[in-house]
Amino acid sequence: MGSKLSEFDKLLDNILNQKPEFTREDILDRVRQKKEKIGPGYLTDQGALFLIAEDLEITLTQTLKAEVGLKDLSIGAKDVSVKSRVLNISPAKQFSRKDGSPFLLRTMTIYDNDSTVSVKLWDEKANLPGIEKLKPGDLIKIIKAYVKSDLNGSPTINVGSGSEIDKTDQESEIRSIEALTIDSSEIKENQNDLVVSGKIDGGISTLEFTNRRGEPGKALRMRLKGEDNAVTRVVLWGKDESLLPKVVSQDAKIMLLGVRTKTGNQGLEIHGNDATMVKIDGGKEAEPVIVRIATINRNEKERTSA
Repeated sequence: MGSKLSEFDKLLDNILNQKPEFTREDILDRVRQKKEKIGPGYLTDQGALFLIAEDLEITLTQTLKAEVGLKDLSIGAKDVSVKSRVLNISPAKQFSRKDGSPFLLRTMTIYDNDSTVSVKLWDEKANLPGIEKLKPGDLIKIIKAYVKSDLNGSPTINVGSGSEIDKTDQESEIRSIEALTIDSSEIKENQNDLVVSGKIDGGISTLEFTNRRGEPGKALRMRLKGEDNAVTRVVLWGKDESLLPKVVSQDAKIMLLGVRTKTGNQGLEIHGNDATMVKIDGGKEAEPVIVRIATINRNEKERTSA
């Protein structure tokens, strides 16, 4: 009696049936190349097969009805259910399709004990009842979602018309936001989906800029002091003073949820986006300072005018 084929083998056989000019070794070599390109730990073998199928312009389907861990998500999977905690959530935004028709999109980052994953909520799901009441650390279950690839080849959960998101108060072994948080002195290069805490060093300024598409934008800029008293520059793109308390202490404790690190002109920096969430404790009064910026190209050195 032959052994049962794994899901990977089934998908590989599916590719070979549709593309008989390739050998099994050819596809396995492409799997290795995809994983090396994306980076170790970021792409599973099955996920690599779905990317290869896209390159070869063929279709693979996979259905996962059982609840899975975030690290086990495969690109192309359907009817996926996951249990996780909320890391951050963005406002809903309206965009236009190529034909001019509008659509709504809200993004969210979720995590479990092994991984973090981006979630996209489309159209009416972007405004699900109670979605704006979700807080970092809330335990949720996403039901009957589907998984696609983002621009970097990583799995992204998509919540469409047949999907649901339920908040649950059940006990869970998934660690809390507090357990996920690191001090700003602990950050390293090229980290993503971080929760970082520290103390505000000085004031907070709001930048107003024009991007390369000629669109106006805003960003919050501050410095964060860690437990070792080292100071790190912080830029939160797409944020403005409206998210701040009316009074902000110069040495207030702050938590940034959903940020990444990158190396800038002044060393290692912390960057966020419109989905980044900010928690600030009180303290000595210091009003935020607004600084107007003539133009900023995020890939070039900032050029400012007061």
